[in-house]
Amino acid sequence: MALLLMVFVITMPAGATTRLQDRGLFMYSSAPGATTDYKVAFTYMTPESIGSVDMLFCNNPIPYEPCVTPTGLDVSHATLSDQTGETGFSILSQNTNHIILTRPSTMISGATAPSTYTLSGIKNPTDTTQAFSIRLKTLDAENGTGPQVDFGSVRGQVTTGIELQTQVPPMLLFCAAQEVADNCTSTSDTYYSDMGRLSPKSTLTAQSQMAVGTNATGGFAITVTGDSLTAGTSVINPSATPTASQPGTNQFGINLVENTSPAVGEDPQGTWLNALPTSGYGTPNKYKFVSGDVIASSPNVSLMKKFTVSYIVNSAPSLRAGVYSTTITYIASGRF
Repeated sequence: MALLLMVFVITMPAGATTRLQDRGLFMYSSAPGATTDYKVAFTYMTPESIGSVDMLFCNNPIPYEPCVTPTGLDVSHATLSDQTGETGFSILSQNTNHIILTRPSTMISGATAPSTYTLSGIKNPTDTTQAFSIRLKTLDAENGTGPQVDFGSVRGQVTTGIELQTQVPPMLLFCAAQEVADNCTSTSDTYYSDMGRLSPKSTLTAQSQMAVGTNATGGFAITVTGDSLTAGTSVINPSATPTASQPGTNQFGINLVENTSPAVGEDPQGTWLNALPTSGYGTPNKYKFVSGDVIASSPNVSLMKKFTVSYIVNSAPSLRAGVYSTTITYIASGRF
């Protein structure tokens, strides 16, 4: 009895029990319903001629159970875009859940590395609660019929991916006072300046500072608004164009650079070279004031630049007596 059993085991057809080894399935996208590529891998085991590979897509991997097509799956438009190892295959036939690869029946090479077959244009299943399988079998016949040589299954599952999202919030940082820190972390909290006694023989000066930074793609613009100095109905005329200081005339103006006539102000401070005074307010010893003018700007992102605003006031001998004052407002806007 023992001898008869041993003979039975040895003479049993190898292809009837041999499983494909090193089986794998790589899905280029696991999103439900996505159209993507599948790379199927396995190692041929039985040393026989192979003429076709049968790939049947089912919910269940067990080959002798009924095949239920995964919901939403469609392989009817797939193409064989790549193959390695045992090659020479093309698609013989296909429908919604079935693909047969064919080639002239050829003895396998005996290579130990897995062969791979990339199928492009497969529409994923849509059911994320149910894994699916590809039932594989190799056959000697080129038309996918007849006895199988090797068999096996691979499993996959679609899933809703974890979405990660973040953002860089829009930022505009601006401060103004008599003195400010480069990054606006502090200011002097002083917003008033007594420029002294007007005289036709001298120029009165003052200065204030402001710092600005933005991540706006279009940069920033600083606009000045206000009036020239007045006392009742008496007005000190502002310079409508960049003009040198002229003692003995009624004149009010500002700029944003270091000056020597008179000695007042500082050049802009900071590493961002794209943030500059505008043309009317960036020339040393030339002063201008027009309410509504943009006095400094940048064309794109500029993180923290400090500007010093210089003020000059000149008076004519005929100027009426009085206390001359004004309020100047600076508005920074980001071009997001």
